[in-house]
Amino acid sequence: MNETGEIALLPENYSDKVFAILLGLADGATHARDDIDPGATEILPLYLADGLLEALEWANDGVASDEAACMWLAALRGYNKLAGSFPDNAPQPLNRWIDEEFSRVEIFETIHPGDPLNLAGLDSKDMGQPGRPTGPGADSTGVLPRAAIAALLGRVPVSTTATLARAAAYLTHDAQAAETCIAAAKIIRSAMERGEDAAAEWQQLLEPLEGTAAQALREIVSRVGEGLGQSPVDAYNAYFAEDEQEQAEEDSDIAAMPAASSQAEVVRDPEVDAYAVALLSAIHGSDAVGERPASALDDIISELHDRWMALLV
Repeated sequence: MNETGEIALLPENYSDKVFAILLGLADGATHARDDIDPGATEILPLYLADGLLEALEWANDGVASDEAACMWLAALRGYNKLAGSFPDNAPQPLNRWIDEEFSRVEIFETIHPGDPLNLAGLDSKDMGQPGRPTGPGADSTGVLPRAAIAALLGRVPVSTTATLARAAAYLTHDAQAAETCIAAAKIIRSAMERGEDAAAEWQQLLEPLEGTAAQALREIVSRVGEGLGQSPVDAYNAYFAEDEQEQAEEDSDIAAMPAASSQAEVVRDPEVDAYAVALLSAIHGSDAVGERPASALDDIISELHDRWMALLV
């Protein structure tokens, strides 16, 4: 049911868009790092998605569950994967399918770090929540990828999407970042449901936001907005094109400089690019990432999608 009491339908091409968004999170982060090995940026959201999946499994069995707690326990398993142990005195939930699958992922060099505030916020025996944040004052781009996960749940009121996004943000961050996470989730959801037509609503969602994550979200929406009306592949390329052109020009300038005066190359934010490609995927579906290279996480993403759809359709 939606807010008006009507029976809600899944968005057109819902399955394709769920798959594309999950792929997009991995692709955007991989593109930003320009490295084949996976990183915390995409691993943590996949664990949070498995937390929501577990809540759906309980609901499917007729058992009430706490979605926020399920996401937290899943995030702790993600923390264990990334840090090598659980936080001191925190619960140590049992492995699920995703943990077994991750143990088989081939890592060539290392799992890349993500936003450090994510692991810092999880490094607690308590679950972060409104009024009791484990990351007091934390506001960073690390909340953006998980917003895409909160948006995946179909046939629920938008208020439920907001509740899930708020809970996901508070696992590591504080109020300002949580508000941005809510807006980011609503933007993804609207794109899933109405494609490019939803873009007219985004500015209104952005207006009241403040802080680091909010500024990053504004820049993403602006860049993605510039590609509206283009083909999915062209929209993807347009999002990355400007920065890559600037990098090429800098490389040319650096080549002409003495070694001592060379400047460091531009560093992209994997958290930002992960969300951006997820948004492009919410608009265009899998065509947005149709030319992406294979990811080390593809098998996990495929399994997660299949399990998700089995409970939602």
